[in-house]
Amino acid sequence: MSCVTTASAETSLAAGYEALANGDWEGARSAFEMALDVGETPEALDGLGRALWWLREERDAVVQRERAYAGFRQEGELARAARVALWLSREYEIAFGNAAAARGWLARAERLLRDVAPGAERGWLDLARSEGARNPAEAARAAASALEVALAADDPDLELRALAQLGFAEVSLGHVDEGLARLDEAMAAATSGEPASLETFADICCTLMLACERAGDAERPQQWSQVLEEFVRRYDHVTLLAFCRTCCADVYAANGRIDAAEAELEAAVRELTEAGQRSRCIPPAARLAEIRILQGRFDEAEQLLAGLEAEPEALQARVSLRLARNDASAASALIVRRLDELGWTNLLSAPLLSQLADARVAEQRLNGAQAAASALDAIAATPGRERVTALAAAAHGRIALAEGDEDASELLQAAVNGFAALGQRLDAARARLDLARSLATVSPEVAVDTARHAHAELEALGALRDADEAAALMRSLGAKSRSGPRATGLLTRRELEVLHLLGEGLANREIAERLFISPKTAEHHLSRIYSKLGVRTRAEAVAFAVRHLDG
Repeated sequence: MSCVTTASAETSLAAGYEALANGDWEGARSAFEMALDVGETPEALDGLGRALWWLREERDAVVQRERAYAGFRQEGELARAARVALWLSREYEIAFGNAAAARGWLARAERLLRDVAPGAERGWLDLARSEGARNPAEAARAAASALEVALAADDPDLELRALAQLGFAEVSLGHVDEGLARLDEAMAAATSGEPASLETFADICCTLMLACERAGDAERPQQWSQVLEEFVRRYDHVTLLAFCRTCCADVYAANGRIDAAEAELEAAVRELTEAGQRSRCIPPAARLAEIRILQGRFDEAEQLLAGLEAEPEALQARVSLRLARNDASAASALIVRRLDELGWTNLLSAPLLSQLADARVAEQRLNGAQAAASALDAIAATPGRERVTALAAAAHGRIALAEGDEDASELLQAAVNGFAALGQRLDAARARLDLARSLATVSPEVAVDTARHAHAELEALGALRDADEAAALMRSLGAKSRSGPRATGLLTRRELEVLHLLGEGLANREIAERLFISPKTAEHHLSRIYSKLGVRTRAEAVAFAVRHLDG
């Protein structure tokens, strides 16, 4: 190779790595491809693989990095070859669910590192062992070892990823406060620009979201989402979070952008299905199922949850679906089985205990509901657990409401205040709806105003099923019904879509096909439309659509 071509290749390599550092994935791909046009090198192959990973071309990324591994191995670059082997092991496990390939690449890295002087690579090996460990205690030990090596080797990327992994392992062990504190530290460093690689930011962000999901901590992602929004503005906001659409959706949802979150999750489910891959953290199908339940689209939620029975992160959605379908006994059975595994006084159990209290109320087993609420009280006794305190107040309030206890309003108001202070808009709106129910007999006018406030918030959050309940409560309390164009304000977004298609003359089956829902779901939407508009027949609904909806 001439000096000119060598210089050209080096220039392209430098441009490629600079593009990676700046989040310019397409620019990185082009630069590394230009370097490979001059001549194949493991550095260019490795860089191209990294760019393809960010562009969600995971299979091609694996191919390129396997070739890079072979090149480093042939050149005697054992440490770099081992580092690539560890990445391949992780990718085969997380993205493709290929345990055999993952074990093979891990074993290869271990063998190569036997001939390498102690250094950061040993820590990366410990990190891989931690991520692959099935026992949380074993995972914590390996992560702690990786962290120790990172500090000695002064490797900030390894340090922060090991810190995050150690935090996640501690959360899994039930040491929630300690674990989440480590993740907070890792996130602070990652978003300040300490690590050299944006892959480290991606990994820590994903680990935080998964840990918060496991701990039932909805407040922390919301708080970090504000920091993330600022951080990603330095880059292309969509592509920087593209490593995991579920995490991107969580950031959108935490900022109240439900439509954007829904679009990301729909894309994630579609892409993973087409590629035959698994989610890197929380299954997007479980997240999307939660939204579908809020929207009252139960059949679609059921389809999304099929095959996720063994996923802990899908349990709450499975429980919510059964509660929504008035199958409280099945919901209780699912929760109790999981609580027996976790322990009933573990902080990880708090979200499940809240659901159990709701299920027991629905079953009219109020003693059982009270036991769940008391368990929440015990968990909330530790300072700094404001969310659990709000969950306990909501549980006690709903029990009191079911018993006809006059204390229900006070308890539910405390829950509204607690959730609102934490920025938990959905929980606050639901508690506000229950507060309106508790006020219905003693102060109907205040109840209507409270229900109207809840309705507006629930609509804004996409909780259309709960919004319908708020609207029904207002009507039952004598709130003036709407007529003409203003009546459409009571309809959800999906109901407006159905009404538009009804006005076009489509049959129920055709409406279902157009909206990718089941005929039964279409009928359900139509029934609610009739009720909200105050019409009795299909012909009246069609006439309303023709008169009052734009074409």
